[in-house]
Amino acid sequence: MSSRKLYTRFLRQLFPLLALAYLLAASLTAWLYYQDQITDAVNHRKQTLDTFAHVLIKPLWDCNSLTASGIIQAMILQPDVLGVSALDQCAQQPIQAGALPQPGDKDTLVARLQYIDEMDRAHALGELRIAFRPISIFTAASRSLAPQLAVFLSMLAAVLASALWTFNRTIGQPLSTLRQAMREHQPLDPIPESWTEELTEVTQTYNTQLQDLRRQARHDPLTGLANRLLLEEHLNRVILQVRRAGSQGHVLLLDLDQFKPVNDTLGHAAGDEVLRTVAQRLLACVRSTDIVARLGGDEFVIVTSDSPTDPQTHDIKALLERIEQALREPAYWQGTPIQISYSLGLARFGQDDCTSASLLAQADAEMYREKNKPPVG
Repeated sequence: MSSRKLYTRFLRQLFPLLALAYLLAASLTAWLYYQDQITDAVNHRKQTLDTFAHVLIKPLWDCNSLTASGIIQAMILQPDVLGVSALDQCAQQPIQAGALPQPGDKDTLVARLQYIDEMDRAHALGELRIAFRPISIFTAASRSLAPQLAVFLSMLAAVLASALWTFNRTIGQPLSTLRQAMREHQPLDPIPESWTEELTEVTQTYNTQLQDLRRQARHDPLTGLANRLLLEEHLNRVILQVRRAGSQGHVLLLDLDQFKPVNDTLGHAAGDEVLRTVAQRLLACVRSTDIVARLGGDEFVIVTSDSPTDPQTHDIKALLERIEQALREPAYWQGTPIQISYSLGLARFGQDDCTSASLLAQADAEMYREKNKPPVG
């Protein structure tokens, strides 16, 4: 999965959560704003009612209907007022503007009008009724939506920018580095210390699997020896080293004699045990700088060379004697001894122009001449 797809998936999963958080926050804010609106409206309505009731008393007492009507018309111009009504005591006619206030409605407030004369006597002038615009939670929500949306969009931009930066730093860039290493089939070593535990574990697994695959591609699964691919790579390097150093190298090709009867009489498991035994004994005969390979079947190859930096002088005869002594002892399968016999071909190389294929062919031809020699005596 590419990093772009990971970004897209990350955003698709993150955005609904942010939207849900916004809806919850907006709903809570709208409800709180609605409660504040109710509190403010109650105080404002009471103040409006008291103010206009006080102003209206003198015109009604003086039977100044024109002034009283003007005050009522002014009241209807208030932003939250839907209707106003009062009784003209002199004309015995109602004065009203806007919608007719309904008694008992929760949005209609009533104030009794009384005139207090010089003798401190109260004279009833009727009632002032004001119908106010209902306070709706949807209205409160719409009024708070714009600032909430602005805050949400600002927070969303900040959160997404931070999330993408963090995602790219902690996941995107490491994945890109790991993907490049995987494309090139190269291990990623050392693993950056800043990587997360999960990425480090994935990378370690990749490095281990890559090493295993490389080993499997260059080693024989039965004996663990080098296979033909690794043998040719190593032999080509040794040819160049010998040529530069002016020294000498040898290719030994060893083929087991009478190996097929072992498989036919004792089974392939016994034959596999013989091959593993031969492999281990041949490895014990060579130096760490030499290589032992299995070409397939019952053929083994040893590549050895003189090393100017090796204090021990390389002696091919001593190596042949060690091989002969190592394979003289029988192998054992379930207590049954199996004698090991072999034919060996030797090819030398040094300053002459040769290749890995020509040396193997030369050693193979020498081995078959050895195999086809008539027995002595």
